[in-house]
Amino acid sequence: MVAFQDESVHFPFAEDRSWPRLKCDLITECSAFGVRWVCNIVDLSQRGIGIVSSAKLYKGDTLNISEPRTKARVVWVEKDRVGLKVLN
Repeated sequence: MVAFQDESVHFPFAEDRSWPRLKCDLITECSAFGVRWVCNIVDLSQRGIGIVSSAKLYKGDTLNISEPRTKARVVWVEKDRVGLKVLN
């Protein structure tokens, strides 16, 4: 279940977005490099996903998210917070 909230999301950098970002709280499974782990999706937009993950991820890594079923690329990492770009 996705829980959307109206609170604004704060990021550690300036944003120039064309699509609004919706805050949420969704536990899902990610996979990359033959490894699966649980992560928390904290926000969604048309082209991106923000997650909190204990997995060590790096800019440029590609991963699969089970729900919503998506393939994405890491565009930034700040501690356990990761910004993903949805791939077509």
